[in-house]
Amino acid sequence: MNVAQAAALIAAVFWALLVCVGVFVLFRLGRLLSESRGLIAELRERSDTLLQRAQVAVDGAQAAVDRAGRQLDRTEPVAASMDELDAGMAELAGQVTALAGLGRAIASGPVGRLGALAYGVRHAVSLRRGGPKNPLPGRVVERGELTHSGAAK
Repeated sequence: MNVAQAAALIAAVFWALLVCVGVFVLFRLGRLLSESRGLIAELRERSDTLLQRAQVAVDGAQAAVDRAGRQLDRTEPVAASMDELDAGMAELAGQVTALAGLGRAIASGPVGRLGALAYGVRHAVSLRRGGPKNPLPGRVVERGELTHSGAAK
């Protein structure tokens, strides 16, 4: 074997080693690509599930907004009737105030004084005629009676 044949043999061995390393790298790259394909498929499944959940959440929020809108539509007549009630109550309060002022004016005026005098005279006459000595219900408690009955209990 001469030098040219030895060089060709060394070059062939290096090419064979280079092809083996290339095949090994291609096998590893193929396995990496198949694993990445599986990961991408799993990621796509998860994203689909996540998108479905997000759509359900959006639909639920939209339904809640629709319910709130319907309830607001129902509260508008109630608010209007409350405004009417408020106006009616203000009018009634004004009338009661006017009546109370009229009652105070009557009671403190000559008619009130005349009524008080008539009541007093009638009460005095009934007492003179032998009417009830104690017009309030119950009985009169004598002095010292409470202390004796409290001790007996």
